[in-house]
Amino acid sequence: MTQLLYALIGYGVSNRSLCKMLVKMGHRVFVSEAKALSEQDRRDLDEMHVEFEDNGNTECVLKADWIVVSPSVRFDHPVVSKARERTLTDLDVVLNIKKPGFIVAVTGTNGKTTTCHMFEHVLTKLGKRVIVAGNIGNPIASVRDEQLDYLVLEISSFQLFWSKNLPIDVGIILNIEPNHLDWHPSFQHYVESKLKLFTFAGKRFMHESCRRFINERWTDVVSFSTAHLVNEDQVEFRGQTYPLRNGFLKTHQNLQNLSAVLTVLESLGFEPRMVLEALEDFTPPQHRMQLVAIIDGVHFVNDSKSTSAAATIAALQNYQEGNVVLILTGRGKNESYDALVAQIKRKVKHVVVFGEITALITPLLRASNVPFRVVENMEEAVFEAFRRASRGDIVLLSPAAASFDLYANYAERGEHFVRVVESLKEGA
Repeated sequence: MTQLLYALIGYGVSNRSLCKMLVKMGHRVFVSEAKALSEQDRRDLDEMHVEFEDNGNTECVLKADWIVVSPSVRFDHPVVSKARERTLTDLDVVLNIKKPGFIVAVTGTNGKTTTCHMFEHVLTKLGKRVIVAGNIGNPIASVRDEQLDYLVLEISSFQLFWSKNLPIDVGIILNIEPNHLDWHPSFQHYVESKLKLFTFAGKRFMHESCRRFINERWTDVVSFSTAHLVNEDQVEFRGQTYPLRNGFLKTHQNLQNLSAVLTVLESLGFEPRMVLEALEDFTPPQHRMQLVAIIDGVHFVNDSKSTSAAATIAALQNYQEGNVVLILTGRGKNESYDALVAQIKRKVKHVVVFGEITALITPLLRASNVPFRVVENMEEAVFEAFRRASRGDIVLLSPAAASFDLYANYAERGEHFVRVVESLKEGA
């Protein structure tokens, strides 16, 4: 084996796992972290005899044979831009050393994590060896030594932008709506990053709403439409009616995710009825249209994972007109809120807002004559929303923005919402 020098820019979960793998394989590694490394990270790197720098990325990384970037490293990084031809992701490194199984890769603006877990749930129940990895929080280096039937990958637009060559068997694009425009310089840049998945994939699947983006670039793309609820207990897929016994899958978002899973697995030889039976006990990840409590007839729903306007628009499609009290909060992503405000005007009786998004959204709400109240924090937001709600209404936390102004991540934000609702329930 030829010993190579890898420079890892960023030392988060994925590159930390990759560093250990590369050292174990006998390669040389240099770590470059823009922030201060923890004392534990410093000790670990010293023990592995890995050189490092922190509090900034210098041109020392340019000495490496390969530069591996964390997904958050911007497309216009001043150092990396000088060596784009040698820059890739941990996905490139690991999967081109060893492909652990048949790879199903999922991207899209919304629904990636839930869809990946749906694939995992079904394939596991059908007796297959399957692991979910990638942007989902399980680093790809951790599955290098696994012997799998299927590897399900969640891939973000950031990862796709930096990736060079991924041995993907099936690529799925769930949807494409404006998002991450604080990272991507334009919506078209974001779109092209998503579409890059199809340059790697052997078989290509996308929701019909995305077809306008591809023109004639790929003529073999299989389109799927959102599955249609016939009634409370049945779903229509490709003209056939099947039992649907899982209430979690009946939301607007999950019917789209379900259609992707059914379409792809049918193409791989799995009958739709078999797939739906396997999904009967599937539970989606938390913070996605999660019913927290019913207090005095008011439903409290945690949709903290909705970190873009498009995600909140989709969440509101689940409800009747005028029975939602909506909580908006977080840091915007340089996107337009015009379509969101139009949806709010149709569906929402009152908006409660706090955090950095307040300055962005309140002028639009005011101009559209949407009733709203600005508060200081989550506690005030929940109490105010409950005060505005009537029996049969929905108090929906669907923030339409990232969490980083006040929370470490969307999960911490959602957990705070749950705690406040539970305290409200105790006092009711």
